This record gives sequence, C-alpha cells and structure tokens, in this order.
Amino acid sequence: MGTTSKADAARQREINDRVSTLLQHAASMMVARKAEALAPFDLTVTQYTAMLMLRCNPGTSSAQLARLCRVTPQSMSVVTAALEQRGLADRAPVAIHARVLALTLTRKGNALLNKADLAARSVDARYEAEFTEDELANLRTLLERARLALEDPAGAPGAGRADT
Repeated sequence: MGTTSKADAARQREINDRVSTLLQHAASMMVARKAEALAPFDLTVTQYTAMLMLRCNPGTSSAQLARLCRVTPQSMSVVTAALEQRGLADRAPVAIHARVLALTLTRKGNALLNKADLAARSVDARYEAEFTEDELANLRTLLERARLALEDPAGAPGAGRADT
C-alpha cells in the first residue's frame, strides 16, 4: 500500500467529519447489528420492518407497504412473497378494488414478530443507552429536520430549520 500525503489525509478527515458520512456509518452499523439480532428468527431487516409496518397498518397493499418501508415495489414483492411462503402474512382481495390485495400478519407472524422485536429493540437500547433523554429528544428532532430538508429534491438549503 502506498503512502498517504498530508493532503490526502486532510481530505479523508474532511470526508469522515461530514454529517452524511457519520449518518451512513451509524445506519450501516445499526442495520448490521439488527441483522445479527434477527438471524435466529430467519428474518431480514426489511422483512422485520415490513412486519412492523403491517402490524400498525393491517390491510395495506404491497405498494403502500413498500412506501412505508422505503423500498422499491419490486423489493417489497420479494419480501411479501417470502413472508407469505412462511405463513407469516396473508393477502386477500380488497372489497372495493378486486385487483388490490390487502396484506395482514397471520397469528404465526404476530407471534414471531413479538419475539423478533424484543431482539431488535435490544439493538436500539444499546445505542440509546449512550445518550441522556434530552440528548435523544434532541437527536430525534435533528434527524427529523435533516429528513425534512432532503424530502423535497429541489429544496432550498435551510428549509428544515426551526428558525426560518
């Protein structure tokens, strides 16, 4: 491996200090730890997230579930097929629109989600323990502002700030 110049090292420090880099690294580690926690239940993080969303939104369509989980409809179709195959979710036609299929968790799906959620929440508890309640509230506010600032692809800088 070659030597790193001072300029290269400075560039690397600047990249490592970017909020986007820090968020991406934290999110990657959280997903990796949740994947480890969910492995004994033979669930992926996306399957787990879909099951959580179905619990809160029973009767939703696959397209709606994809939006809730922030994945493509194609990815969600693979996820829901796997959940159905394992008997964790069911689809049934919606009375007002025969082509739309409503998804719900089965009893087996709810039972598995109860156990998996305890394991996944232990990951949340691990990093939340690093913050005070005030810091967690502040972090939630800041992350929500960051999300809002990026929600509109053409948004102006500072659009999510509370003082604007």
